[in-house]
Amino acid sequence: MKTTASVILLCLFWAETLRAQTSRLLKVNYQSLVSKADLSYSEPVVRSDEGMPIGNGRMGTVVWSTPSALHFQINRVDLFCMGNNTRSFPKGHTDYSSGCGYMDINVVDYGDDVFSGKTFNQHLSVFEGLTTDKGNGITSRVIMWNDGDVMATEIDDQRANPEAINIDLRMLRYGIEYSAGTNYELTRRHAVQIRTMNHVATSRLEIRDGRFLLIQDFHEGTFYSASAVAIGVAGRKSKAIYCNEATVQLSAPPARGTFTILTASATSYDRTEDVGGLALKQLDAAQPKSFDDLVKDTRAWWSGFWPKGIARLHSADGVAGRRRKELYLLSLPHGVLLTWDLHAALLRHAVGHGRRPAHVGVAILVE
Repeated sequence: MKTTASVILLCLFWAETLRAQTSRLLKVNYQSLVSKADLSYSEPVVRSDEGMPIGNGRMGTVVWSTPSALHFQINRVDLFCMGNNTRSFPKGHTDYSSGCGYMDINVVDYGDDVFSGKTFNQHLSVFEGLTTDKGNGITSRVIMWNDGDVMATEIDDQRANPEAINIDLRMLRYGIEYSAGTNYELTRRHAVQIRTMNHVATSRLEIRDGRFLLIQDFHEGTFYSASAVAIGVAGRKSKAIYCNEATVQLSAPPARGTFTILTASATSYDRTEDVGGLALKQLDAAQPKSFDDLVKDTRAWWSGFWPKGIARLHSADGVAGRRRKELYLLSLPHGVLLTWDLHAALLRHAVGHGRRPAHVGVAILVE
């Protein structure tokens, strides 16, 4: 009996000691740890895929700049543009999946360049999911709202001579193809159709109540999918016009101060569903909120996300420490800690350098 009691007491003591050690171990400054993966650029990137990633696990983009504009490609993880029985895309990497549209925020017509020179800086706060672009007289902040599929872009124009801000929404693909009996109707509807064997991809521009949309739909046999991107402005008047067959534009008048550009997206696999209406509902949900309110919501979501998994990586050549930063960056647009993909990459690195995989370790631990 005494032996049993002693064992129980020993187990309780061991459990309490382990709990205390774990408690001390888990006292982590998550913001400081995750912020080590922040990106900061002192000049605009050369390639669009070098832009800064943001997302909420459903909708994502990279943000990059040229001297006169900010650029985005809006993507969705749930947009599949062909079925599993396709005969039109024999190679998977040739399909249209995930891409929804391009957006450009043009801040210069004739005046001086903005995003260039010594004043330029682009910074990604990984912990907050927030990008900041600073230029000559203009600062922008961009977040992807986690409570809805909406990207918010705040423009703060403090130039001595502000210019109109023109937001372009562009089709991902454009081509002039003859289709008997349909070309005039497609033009009238501001639509472009691309055929690839039996697959038909249609992109269509639309203006509804001062906001504009880019709607895509994809058909092949019984397969159907559709996506929509909707854009509106909060805090400043705006005017929507069709620029050409592939672009629609929303213009905000010249003025000093701040306003917000809201970009929403949606996906549907139901032919009877108005996918454009779904995207506009996302805009309506975000419209009453200020940009700071949206930042607060997003910051709270990411603050709750990071403590769920911390990466501790090690390799003899030091590559694992650099890959940890990439892990956090990969997590940002997806909303999930991508440890398995990183583990596989580290193993490939080890094998490729003639080392045993045992030299690489990955675990969800506190460093």
